[in-house]
Amino acid sequence: MVLLISAVSCKKKDNTIIYGYHYFPVDEGHYVIYDVLDVFHDSALIPAHDTSRYQIKEVIGEAFIDEVGDTARKLRRYIRDNDTLSWTIKDVWSIKRSSKRAEEVEENQRRIKMAFAISYDEQWDGNALNNDDPETYYYRNIYKPVSIAGIDYDSSVVVEHHDFTSYIEYIRSYDIYAPHIGKIYSVNKNLQIAEYDTLNIHYGSEFTYSAVSWGTE
Repeated sequence: MVLLISAVSCKKKDNTIIYGYHYFPVDEGHYVIYDVLDVFHDSALIPAHDTSRYQIKEVIGEAFIDEVGDTARKLRRYIRDNDTLSWTIKDVWSIKRSSKRAEEVEENQRRIKMAFAISYDEQWDGNALNNDDPETYYYRNIYKPVSIAGIDYDSSVVVEHHDFTSYIEYIRSYDIYAPHIGKIYSVNKNLQIAEYDTLNIHYGSEFTYSAVSWGTE
């Protein structure tokens, strides 16, 4: 009888589902600071490629009840040109996390950033809650170590958004998350190109976010 109970207990432990909520923290006061690379392309202008570098700080704020009656939190976003300057408020977004998904409202557009539980089989429409065209998100490199901007992370997950290349267009976007930190890296490219050459850019924009520090305030 003792052996039977032990076997059942071990089986139950092995089947425990790890949902991955800790990859999308919602604790008030949690913040992440990013180095941002912002590139604008327009071959009709001089210069044709304009690069800006600055920092963004995202701070999780107080809870409130959103338009559908759920508890959400404000996400205050600050900007500065470099780490010697003081922060200036840029905008206020919002986030919320339920047992099924994590959402973020960006410039009045609600997107489903993560779906739980994290697995290679999980797929979802990141634009299901807004009017944009459907966009299938999915996970890759689940729980893999990664090094970004000289910082080593023991575990991370990649959320793929868009990876499309045609004769005249290149769209690439994805986010990387780390446990108890949230988003640590983000790429968003929307470019008009020539002859499938992703380096021959006529028009478009590129944004890259790299986390450099985080904590609680």
